Formats: sequence, C-alpha cells, structure tokens
Amino acid sequence: MCGIAGFISKNKFDKDKYIKNTLKSIKHRGPDEFGVFDENGVCLLNTRLSIIDVTNGQQPFVSDDNNIIVVQNGEIYNYIEVQNELKILGIKFDTNSDTEVILRAYEKFGTKCFEKFNGMFAIAIFDKNKNKLILSRDRLGVKPLYFYQKNNELHFSSEIKSFLTYENFCKEIDNQSIHNYLKFNYIPIPNTIYKFVKHIEPAYFYEIDCNTLEIKKTKYWEIKNLPEIENISEEEVFEKIDDILTDAIKIRLRSDVGIGAFLSGGLDSSLVCAMTKKKFDISLDTYSIGFKEKRFDESEWAKKVAYLCGLNNKVHILESDIVELWNTTTWHNDQPQGDISFIPTYIISKFASKDYKLVFTGDGGDEAFAGYTKYFSVFGNSLDDYFDSISLIKDDKEFDRLYTIEFSKLVDYNIPKKIFNNIIDEVNSKDNVNKILHFDTRQLLPGNNLVKPDKMAMANSLETRSPMLDYRLFEYMQSLHGSFKLRENETKYILKKFALKYLPKDIVYRDKQMFTVPVGEWFKTHLKDYVIDIIKSESLKNRNIFDINYLENILNKHINNEKDYTRELRAIVNLEIWFREFEK
Repeated sequence: MCGIAGFISKNKFDKDKYIKNTLKSIKHRGPDEFGVFDENGVCLLNTRLSIIDVTNGQQPFVSDDNNIIVVQNGEIYNYIEVQNELKILGIKFDTNSDTEVILRAYEKFGTKCFEKFNGMFAIAIFDKNKNKLILSRDRLGVKPLYFYQKNNELHFSSEIKSFLTYENFCKEIDNQSIHNYLKFNYIPIPNTIYKFVKHIEPAYFYEIDCNTLEIKKTKYWEIKNLPEIENISEEEVFEKIDDILTDAIKIRLRSDVGIGAFLSGGLDSSLVCAMTKKKFDISLDTYSIGFKEKRFDESEWAKKVAYLCGLNNKVHILESDIVELWNTTTWHNDQPQGDISFIPTYIISKFASKDYKLVFTGDGGDEAFAGYTKYFSVFGNSLDDYFDSISLIKDDKEFDRLYTIEFSKLVDYNIPKKIFNNIIDEVNSKDNVNKILHFDTRQLLPGNNLVKPDKMAMANSLETRSPMLDYRLFEYMQSLHGSFKLRENETKYILKKFALKYLPKDIVYRDKQMFTVPVGEWFKTHLKDYVIDIIKSESLKNRNIFDINYLENILNKHINNEKDYTRELRAIVNLEIWFREFEK
C-alpha cells in the first residue's frame, strides 16, 4: 500500500520544492520509504507502506533497459499466479514484489496486463518507447487516483491535496459538483469539487501522450449487459459464493506483515472473520467501535462474534467529542462528504494501526448483495421514484429556497438525474434490483463508500483489504436475478442463507444497524452551539451559495423536533468545513 503522484510538464517551476512538498502531502499513505523518477519533464513519485517483499519492494520499478518505469498504490492479490504465468513464458524476476509483476506483465502483455490483475490498485507507467504515461485504476475503484490538467501540463496523485502544493494550481470550484453533492450526499465521479481535477475512472486505463497531453481512455472491464441466469438453484449459488469468497480471502491473506480485522458485529465483517478462521485456521485480532447511544451501538454483537469464532476483540467507545475530528477527516477525504461515519472509521483505523499495518474489512457486501433497506423502495415504484428516494434533497423547488438566486443560475438541476439514468442504461437488460445495485457499484462505492476505508485508514498508515470487494463476486451476483439478493421483507437474502454455514441464526438475521454517528441528535443538545455557529457564520454567508435565512429556518425546525433535517445539515456543515480546510 502506498501513495503515488507525478506530472508531465514542460513549464518552468521549482520542481525540487514541488516534489518535496508532494511527497510530504502523501507521506501518511506510505511512511516507510519514498522513491522518485524525474526526467525530461516527466515525474513519477511513490511513498511506500511496505507489505509485500518488505526488503526488495522499493519503487519506482524500472525495466532492464530503463525504458519503462512503474509506481503503484495498492496490492495485486493474484500476483503469484500472474508471476507464475510469466515464469512459464521464460521471464525472470529479481524480487517477490507485486510491483515487479506489474512491470514484467506490462513488458509482455502491454495494457492487456490490467485485465489479468485481481487487486486494488492505482498504477502509473511511463513508457519511454511510446512516450506515454499510462494511468490505471482497479475495477471497482478501491484505490483513488486523480489528475489535474490545465495550461499544457498534467499532474496526478492518490490525493487531491497534493495539487495544493503546486504554485500554479487553479483552485476554481466546480459549482455543479456542489449541487451534485447536495443531491447524492457525495460528489459523483469522474468530477471533483475542483473544476480542473478529475478521477481516473475505475476499470479504465488512460494513455497520455507526453508531448500533446492528448488522453485516450480505454475501459478494460465492465458488468455485462445481459439478462439474469434462469433456472439456477440456491445450492448452486451457495457453492459459487463459497468458492469465490474462499479464494478471495486466500489471496488477500498474502502478506509479509501481520493481519488484523475490523469487526462491526454486522453480517459482512462477521462472515469474513468466521470464514477466515474456519477455512484457514487464522485467528484475527479484531477491532470494534461502540456508542453510548444503544440504538447505534453494535459492540456487544462484535464481542459475541469474536467469542464464537475464538478471536481477540478490542472495543473503543465513542462520545460526542469526536466531532472535533470532523475537520481532520475532511482534510483527509479531499472532498466534502455528507457521511459522518468517516469519523468512527478514522478512529478505528487509528486504534488498529497501533498493532497492525493491515486489516480485513467487510466493505462491499451491501452493494454486491443488496444490504440497504433503501433498496426496498424499488418495489412497486418506478426507477424515477427510487432516484427521488435516495436524493438528499428530493424536490428541486427546495433548491430554489436553499440557494441564493445567484448560485442557482450557475448549476443545472437536471444533471444528477442524467448521471443516474446514464448508468442505469448501461445494464438496461437487467431487472430493477440489479440496475440500482449497478448504480451504487459505479457511483456510491468509488464516490463515497470506498473513499471511507481508503482515506481514513491511509491517514493512519493502515491498509484495508475486503474479500467482499473481489470483482468476481460482483460479476457473479450481477448475473443472478435480483430476487436472490432482495425480497420484499429481506435484504441480502442469499448471503444470509449462505452465512448460516459459518454463523448462528441470531447473528445472521438480526436487524441491520447503520454504521453512523448520531450527530442529528447531538445537534439538538450538546452540539447545538457548534452547528448554530457554522450555519450563522459570516464565512458561510459570504460564499453566496445558500440563503442563510432558509438555513436558519430548517435548523430551528430540526432543533425543535418539528422535522428531521439531519442529512441536509450535516452535508452543509461539512461543505463549510471543507472550504475552511482547503481555502486557508
């Protein structure tokens, strides 16, 4: 696990200072060592958290003829299988590093190599022979990769904050992204809050001509737009899920350092821990978060799972003073996020990082198997109705009241729905359950849910691995009819039945609790002054985005229990926090 960055630029600037500051900006992603390639206006940087081949895995990796340079952030879980394939073809290796496997695979297969990798990765390859920089990202977008392009130069990095260290960086805000954020609760990819910063899209590689900066985008993987499989039994599905998850765990256990686990007490993390113990006889040390507010607290369930599976378990109880970390987590997030559960994820990451560099998680299970109750709203409704149900602010007339007249003229209210429809159309042959799961796989995961474990764990120099995020599992589950995942009174239908092989019924079928923070209740009590100070602040007013009278009105209604505005308030508060952190 690492951080990567670099640039293509013929412009004059203090490169040594910029390289030094960029390395510093992503050092938390890889505090063990760093490496730099800088030649003729092309630069590749790496900060390394050493997990595989600790001694010999230094980056960049350079080909024997010095014409190909590689840096990566992430892990190629099946690097042994790819390495063996290359060895059969007569290719020799100098190390046991998965980054060398990337180098040798690219030498042999070119950009077809990305199709061979099962992992979480953001990769940069400079090919001198073609005078091209190639940037690639894993299929689901587990690892982040951004690029900034303006004025005949291109910069890339694992984190947007790296660009702030560049003296010529244009900080112009993308107003449409602010509106999209207030619709989805996160900024949908590939855009970011900065006008000239974009995501490298998941499952793509971008080939950038180092002379012209022309970009050629190639999608190397996608969910096939085919109707679901007919006439398949639950027993067949159980067997396939078991095969995929078992292998997913096996290849993620490859590490030269110890492995712990996050254990929420929910189904996904419990199943990962239970299968790891039963299949591989590995007892993971587990880490859990608890709340004094019992309706948010899962720590007793986590303790029960740990006891049943023979795992050590450490619990950290959170209180309202954690809101002091909202600025810290926002800085590490790079963008505003309406999901305040980033804070407990940061805390549990810090908690676990005292003992480990690497932990297992249960991320991905909800999006693969339909684990959210929000999905029920697809039954008996149109997809338009479903879109409204997941919108942070549903009625566009509400935006007319929320925004200043000036800001409302800068955005297009129709764009969020177009984003939704375009992604749904990618799988128009599938049923509605699979369509909405596909949307969350393409947007919610890389836009929010995978940002959380990556940015919060890497802020504490901790790597997270989730077997549930194996792309083979997503491929298979998208080939099955939606009824295998979601029924009118049951989320994760097939996963729950499968999990009974490893866990008792009371754990499998207990009610789902959202991993979140009760900040809406705290806004009414001991955080009332905090939220009032932000909503009524001069800085928020002077941004000329929101009608402050309207904000004060919804805040008063929330505090007085007239209507719950938790989601709207925490999104607006976090946007203001983001501005304060990034526009200092």
